Amino acid sequence: MMDHIKRNSLYWSLLKIAILPILLLALLITIFSTNRFADSVNEEVKQGLKDLCSIVLLVYDNLYEGDYHIIQKDGKEYLFKGEYQIDGHYGVIDEVKRKTGVDVTFFCQNVRAVTTIMDNRGHRMNGTLASDEVTKEVLEGKEEAFYSRVSINESDYYFAYYAPLKNSDGDCVGMIFAGKSSSDVEGLVRDVVKPILWLAFFAIIVAGWFTISVSKKMVGAIREIETFLGKISGGELHAELDSSVLKRSDEIGEMGKHVIRMQKSLRGLVEQDILTGLNNRRNGEKLLLKTQYNYVKSQVPYCVVIGDIDYFKRVNDTYGHECGDVVLREVAQQLKEHMEGKGFVARWGGEEFLLVYERCRLNRAVQHLEQLMESIRSTKISYQEEKDISITMTFGIVEGNEEKINHIIKNADTRLYYGKNSGRNQIVQ
Repeated sequence: MMDHIKRNSLYWSLLKIAILPILLLALLITIFSTNRFADSVNEEVKQGLKDLCSIVLLVYDNLYEGDYHIIQKDGKEYLFKGEYQIDGHYGVIDEVKRKTGVDVTFFCQNVRAVTTIMDNRGHRMNGTLASDEVTKEVLEGKEEAFYSRVSINESDYYFAYYAPLKNSDGDCVGMIFAGKSSSDVEGLVRDVVKPILWLAFFAIIVAGWFTISVSKKMVGAIREIETFLGKISGGELHAELDSSVLKRSDEIGEMGKHVIRMQKSLRGLVEQDILTGLNNRRNGEKLLLKTQYNYVKSQVPYCVVIGDIDYFKRVNDTYGHECGDVVLREVAQQLKEHMEGKGFVARWGGEEFLLVYERCRLNRAVQHLEQLMESIRSTKISYQEEKDISITMTFGIVEGNEEKINHIIKNADTRLYYGKNSGRNQIVQ
């Protein structure tokens, strides 16, 4: 199952997208280079064989005067150059073969008169015939011709160049052949193509390694985002995204930044009170449980406070609910600023607030509350054209312990209501 998933993962998809074009390109380059080189070799071999034919003919012209012609003796035809009989004399063509590796043949009409080509038993192939195609094109057509693959003895193939032998009357009395074994030429092509193939293979390896490296990093970053989103969807709104993702300067890095912004938005929706921006009741309970855990584990002291805005209903009835919202936001801002470095605050419901002093004993927490009450008393809240609004708050405070959270909250709430019923604007401990 895992193998199936891996083969169909983004990682393998990226590898296919990246490596397959490289493989195809390398194959096309190799085929194109091989064909171009083969064509180039063919052209060079053709020109070399043609030049060699010209050189051999020039040597014979310098050595022997007169035209090429045929003389019949004892019922047989023999090829002559002037008075020199070419049949049976191999000195020149054997030397050419020894020096160049190229086979040379003189034809009397379409019959091999002298040749350096040997049959399978090591005998010269004198007396054998040229192919019908060569006879027609060169001997009868009186035109030079090049063949990239011509069979000589039904087993060996040659790159061959044929030229007609003409006398002074223009009659074609025979042919000259210069040829190189196809296996030798193809071996030369292979020797040159091999480095190209190795280079293409090396390029594929390097490109593949680079692609795999980049793909791993890319897919790794995407998987980090996937894991991060999984944690968020599972309720871990405070999960952290790997910093390597956020350091990327590409689209994946931007995706990571968008996910972080989404996380903050979700936390705001899930954990914050929309009106005041404080922690909502759900998150306040969660943070209080964490604080109590630290107390149970390490005996870190804490205090729990329930606060209520005095006569808040009167504010709503007198100035309207919009004014009440302004008052709530102003009080929330003061509470938030007051609790910085001391603990946290949450809107508990309506005009009630939960304050939790962390690492703090009761006496010290009361001192903090007294400072807060004084700040609230001196605050004048402006709303539209109305006169400034003054408010006070009442607080019930208890020192935290190992009891159930709802018992602790209830104890603080009981003290709050005692204060509300006995004059308000006070701290009850």
